[in-house]
Amino acid sequence: MDVLWLVLAGLGFAALVVGLRRFISGFKPASIGERLPATPLQRLGVAGLWVTSLVSLGLVMLLILNGAEGVFDNDVPRYLFWLFLLVGMAAWFTVWRSVSRATGRAVVDERDRDILARSFTVESLIVILSLVAWVIGLTEAYRDQGAVPLDYLQLLFWSTFILGAFGRSLGIVLGYHREPAPDA
Repeated sequence: MDVLWLVLAGLGFAALVVGLRRFISGFKPASIGERLPATPLQRLGVAGLWVTSLVSLGLVMLLILNGAEGVFDNDVPRYLFWLFLLVGMAAWFTVWRSVSRATGRAVVDERDRDILARSFTVESLIVILSLVAWVIGLTEAYRDQGAVPLDYLQLLFWSTFILGAFGRSLGIVLGYHREPAPDA
């Protein structure tokens, strides 16, 4: 079963890379002289990448050490699981509040709106690919039992939630590194 998850993870990663290829194709890092100060939305995107990456790393390590059943059946790993999620959400909210408060909640231009709209594409792609991987993996792993343990449904929901936030942040960060579309 571990091999199945590794294969699914590899296929999911490959699909993600292929899917994001079009989005990233316009990537051109700015030279030193062209670098502008980060916009509030850009700072929020970078902070979102850090927060979701750290929360994901903590949760993955917890799952590797205890297994899915072990995380939810034992008190200490279960409390750590919820602690990671709550601290991650609190960190995200704190960053969002500080960025929105510093900007007066109104500093967005057309480019920011376009980047935010495009970030939905990256978020949607990542969420759909993760759901496909979860459904295929859980279906194959628990076909004989006829039911999926509740622990995995918790993991499915929270991983989708975290990957959605990661995808949105990634879309924002990549959007600021794209070449602007020429005016027609």
